[in-house]
Amino acid sequence: MSQERSYGLQWQSALIYFAVGAGSALAALTAYLAGLHYGLALFLAMGAGFTAGLLVGLAGAVVGSIIARAVKLRLWEAGRLAGRIAGGDYQTRLETGPDDEVGWLERQLNQMAAQLEEAVSSLRHLAEQNRRLGEEAGRGAALEERMRIARDLHDTVNQQLFVLAMRAAAARRHLEQIGEASTLLPELESLEEVARQAHSQIRELILEIRPVTLEKDGLGAALKEYLKNMAEQEDWKISDKIDPAVRPAGHVAESFFRIAQEALNNVSKHARAKRVAVVLSCAGEHVRLVIVDDGVGFDSHRPFRPTAVGLAGILERAELSGGKVNITSSPGRGTEIEVLVPFAGERGEEL
Repeated sequence: MSQERSYGLQWQSALIYFAVGAGSALAALTAYLAGLHYGLALFLAMGAGFTAGLLVGLAGAVVGSIIARAVKLRLWEAGRLAGRIAGGDYQTRLETGPDDEVGWLERQLNQMAAQLEEAVSSLRHLAEQNRRLGEEAGRGAALEERMRIARDLHDTVNQQLFVLAMRAAAARRHLEQIGEASTLLPELESLEEVARQAHSQIRELILEIRPVTLEKDGLGAALKEYLKNMAEQEDWKISDKIDPAVRPAGHVAESFFRIAQEALNNVSKHARAKRVAVVLSCAGEHVRLVIVDDGVGFDSHRPFRPTAVGLAGILERAELSGGKVNITSSPGRGTEIEVLVPFAGERGEEL
C-alpha cells in the first residue's frame, strides 16, 4: 500500500469535517445577512443565522454517521473472516471495497485465506501420499518416498504457513498504527497464533518423517535424541541402555525407530507414566528393543481394541521385518514392550 493511500480515510474524514464546518458557517452568515436585509431585528437575524448553521451541522453529522457506519461494517466483515479463518474455514472471501486502508486489509485477508487453503490442500494431498506408502511392498522405496515427502512439506506447506504468520503479524501491526480496528485485533492475533502453531507442528512432522540423526549417526543415536525430546516434553525420568554399536541394516533401523516412536507416543497419550526405561542391544542373531513404563497399564491378555492403532502398528512393523513382539502389562503395573528382529547380518555390522 502506497504512503499516499495510507492517509485515505484520514483525508476523507478531514474533508467532511471541513465541509460541515464551512457549510454551517456560510449558512449562518447567509441567514443572518438575509434577516437584516429583510428588516428583521438584530436578535431575530442572529437567531435565524444560528438555526441555519445548526441545521447544516446536523445534516453533516448524519452524512458523517452514514460514512462511518459503512467503514465499521467493512471492519466487522473483515473481523468475521479472520475468525472463520482461525476456526478452519479457508474458502470464504470478502468483497473488497474502495482502495483505502480497509480495502487493503480486505485484500490481505483474502490472500491469507487463499494461501492457507492451498497449504491445507497440499498437506492433505501429501498425507494421502504418505498413507499409500504403507501399501507399498518395497521398504526401500517407502523410505525414499518418505524423504521426498519431507522435502516437499518443507518446501511448500512449511514455507506457506511461515508467510501466512508474517502477513497476519504485518496486518495486525498496521491496524495498531492507524487505530482503526480495535475489534479486529484479537481475531488477527488468533489467526497469527494458529499459523505459528501449525508451522511448528509441520516442522515436528518433518522431523518425524525424516529423522536426520538416523541417517547420519545410526539407530542408537536417533533413539537417544528422540527419547530425550520426549522426556523433556512429558517430564519423564529416563533410564536407557542403548548400545551405539548396534547398527542394523537400513530397513531394520527404520522399523525399530518407528516402533519406538509408536511405543513412546502410546506412553505419552495413555500411560500417565513418570518413569520410562529403554534398552537397545544385540541378543544372539537378533536386535532387541525393550520399552518399559510405570504407567496405568492394561490387560494384555485381552484382544486389542479396534482403536488401538499404535499397538497394531508396532506388531505390523515387526512382522514386516521378520520379527516378533512380546507385550506384558496389567492394570496399575505399567507396560513392557519387547521387540526382537533378525539382525540380517553379523553382529555390529551395518548392512
